[in-house]
Order: sequence, then C-alpha cells, then structure tokens
Amino acid sequence: MKARVLGLVAGFCLISFLGCNKEEAITPAPAGDEKFVVVINDIPFQTEMFLRIPYTIRFYEFEKEGLKLQRIHVLDANTNTELMKIEKEEITHFYKDPLPQNPYMTQDKLGYYYFSIQLPIPLAQTKPTKITHKFDFRDTVNNKDVTMEGGILVPRLSEAPLVIASPVKGNNWIFINQSTLEYHFFTLFFVYGKIFRGERFAFDNLRMDSSFTNYYKDDPTVNSNFYNYRDTLYAVAEGVVTAIKDGMVENNGNLHDHLPTTIDELGGNCLTLKIGNNLYAFYAHCVPNSFFVTVGQTIKEGDPIALLGNSGNSDAPHLHFEITDGPDILFSNGVPFVLKQYTKLGDADTGPSTPAVFQNSMMEQMTVIGF
Repeated sequence: MKARVLGLVAGFCLISFLGCNKEEAITPAPAGDEKFVVVINDIPFQTEMFLRIPYTIRFYEFEKEGLKLQRIHVLDANTNTELMKIEKEEITHFYKDPLPQNPYMTQDKLGYYYFSIQLPIPLAQTKPTKITHKFDFRDTVNNKDVTMEGGILVPRLSEAPLVIASPVKGNNWIFINQSTLEYHFFTLFFVYGKIFRGERFAFDNLRMDSSFTNYYKDDPTVNSNFYNYRDTLYAVAEGVVTAIKDGMVENNGNLHDHLPTTIDELGGNCLTLKIGNNLYAFYAHCVPNSFFVTVGQTIKEGDPIALLGNSGNSDAPHLHFEITDGPDILFSNGVPFVLKQYTKLGDADTGPSTPAVFQNSMMEQMTVIGF
C-alpha cells in the first residue's frame, strides 16, 4: 500500500518562463576555504508530530578529490547532540554537473553540489537555535575514512509559515510529497545564475477508502474509480484569479495516455490564485471545463473553484497544490504553509485511529485527515 501511494508522481505547470525577478540568487562562494554552506534557509513548519526545518546545503566538489559521501550527521551546535543521521542510501538527490537533460530548459553549469534537508524535530523536544553538520567520507585514493564539519544553520524559529484553509473538504485525505526529503521537496532548477524551487512545498493528494488500504476501486484505468475524482476544489484564501488554463483532455486513470506536449501543459487544466502578500496558490490537473470562476474574479476563502481531475503530467486523479512567491510556478520560490485546522483520522500504514484535531499545522507523509 505505502509503495503504491508514494509511487504517485504529480506533474507541474510553468505559466511563464520569463520575467522572474524575485527569485533567490545562488549564494556566491564564501571567502576562505569554507566547504559546506547553507544557501537556502526556509521558514520551519509544524506537523502533528514534528517541527520540520527545511534547508539546502551547498558542497564543494569533493568527488574530484576521490571522496565518496557515506553519511550526514545533523547536530545541535550548542549541545553537539545528533538530531538526524542521513545514510548514503538516502543521499540520492544531489545536484551536480552534469545535470540531467531537460526538454524545457537549459540549466546552468554547476561548480558545486547541492543537497536539501528537511530536519524533523519532535514537538516535545527543545528546538535547536543553531545547527551544524558532520560529513563522513570514504577517501578512495588513500583508502581511509575522513570526517569534515560545517554547514552552519540558524533556523528561522521566530517566523511563522503561512496559514491557509484546505483546498479540499471531506474525510480520508492523504497529502503526500511534502513532509519528506523526497519529491517535491528536493526539486531545484538552476537557471539565470539562480536557484528556483517552486515545487519545494507542493503536495499531491489522494482520497482513501474507509480502511485506508486503497485510493481506487476495481479498474485503475478508469478515472471514476478513484475516490477523489471530481471532488470540488476550494479557495484556500481570499484572492484574485490571475490565470486559468483549460480544455486539455484527461488521462484515463493510471494510463498516462494524454501526455503534455509543451511546457505549459504539464499542469493540465490549472488555476492560479493571487492571495495576500503577493503569494500565489496553484491548483493543477483539474477536470476540463470544470472551473467555477474566471480570470480577474475576486473570490473568498472557501469558494468552489474547480473539480479535481487527471489532466496534464498526472499518473492518477489528484490535486497538485503549491504556494509560491511569484506567478512562475516552477521558476519561483515555494512557500511553506500550514492548514488552519484538520482532523487526523489515522495513518495509511497502520489504519484508522481515534480522531484528533490539529490547528495551524500540516501533516506527516502517511497521515490520513479530514475537514
């Protein structure tokens, strides 16, 4: 069951490639010989279990010295307590030259390596005010182990993430690919000498059956067999509709049989809602001709906006949702956010449990929730 849920890969949509002027520049090399530098430091967000501290480290090109990274130790810099250990099997999403070829863009040549971490601190645990790292390497030239230290991080503990309403209603929802080191969190684009991370806090959602064992019935090639198909999507905050793409034919269930042909078709039928503080909420993969709103319309929190579908780069009916600091959905910065309120109904791995209400929180990867 878990493997099937986590195998769902959502698509994404690029509304505009040009005009990106708010994104964060790649941090220049520091003076001296500092080899590990935190170049992205996002606002932490809370789930029902953890305070999650997201950041990205830039590494020097250690492989050119014959070093192979074995593990990363995340430490409380004040107490030297180990907060997290990442083994080499989990260090799978290093960005380094040569970057994989992308049909939609030409990425910059990199002179560093990049790796993103989402550090989970149990809610009952004291929050670290300063974090550092130890890096265990195997020196393949001299046949010995080497440990280096660095990557100082001061978490943004005094800042709070954005609080929004849920884009869906009802029970037995699971929001995946957010509270994790995996996709979408690790996704970075290197263009124009900048790092773009529009998908960083995106989630994909599914609706489970009453036992939390599946998200469709019978034949998975039929959209209507998925429990979330054609569910209503709602405005997460008051805002203005700035863009709608419509008219794309849907995929049939998990067949992925109506592939996008251009970059602006990746998100399928999609909508962008500009909310407060110049932030943008993005809804992807909607049912064609299902939008209840129009471009330029001001809508209130909770207004229905479209139906959940399976258009674009989508493996099954679901909502791909993210909030960014610019209208360019990929070439912008994903913004962490939490939900005003949800009820935890259980876990997809262990089944239903006694319901518990949480406020101003997100959820863990396999948490099943209701609204």
